[in-house]
Amino acid sequence: MTNPFPDNPVFQHFLGLKYYFRQYINRESFRRTKEISKVARIIQSSGDSIAFDLLGSVNFGIADKKSDVDLVMYLDCGHEEEADYSNCSKLRFYEYLLINTLLHEIFGKTFDIEVVDFLNLRKLNKAIEEEDFEDDIISRFVFYRTICRGVNKKILRPYERAVMKNELLFNKIEDRLTDILVELTKTSGHALSFQKYLDRMKNEDIKIPVSMIGKIKEYLEISKT
Repeated sequence: MTNPFPDNPVFQHFLGLKYYFRQYINRESFRRTKEISKVARIIQSSGDSIAFDLLGSVNFGIADKKSDVDLVMYLDCGHEEEADYSNCSKLRFYEYLLINTLLHEIFGKTFDIEVVDFLNLRKLNKAIEEEDFEDDIISRFVFYRTICRGVNKKILRPYERAVMKNELLFNKIEDRLTDILVELTKTSGHALSFQKYLDRMKNEDIKIPVSMIGKIKEYLEISKT
């Protein structure tokens, strides 16, 4: 999804760094993305629409064999409510049975997956059609689609096109999403992640320009201003 906040310095910094690291995507990141993509296609062939957004080191293309995979799952739960385990049986089914079982049996999975959020596509569609900008499902969708790596993105394209048409939406949610991204930079884990990415690149004999190290420091300093 095209950055809907092109003049926002927080998003500019984050996405600039992400695309820099992605130039050097390693085998482990490529392998994991490919395997999760195959799982999505297998599920899709059963008749269910499913897509994922990948976060963390796989999103940046700098995963190693010890890295976990954090992801967001998109599903149509058959109703227009917020999805949870009690009202959308598909969530637990795909999270615990299909994702882990398929990855293990087909690929001999050696990494852990954590689903950090679920988005019910039917609820998302309703919120977009009704221009219900107070419903945080729209904000979550825009946030993940802006900063993450998508898997089976064709499922999400209609929703992206629908939200991109509405400039009022982005005016209403920009400050909220900027605050979320700034809070992310404040976490010690986020800063440590960038150090790990740099270390992994050095281990692969990739020379990192001093200017890029400066940009990383500048990005992490944004939250302190």
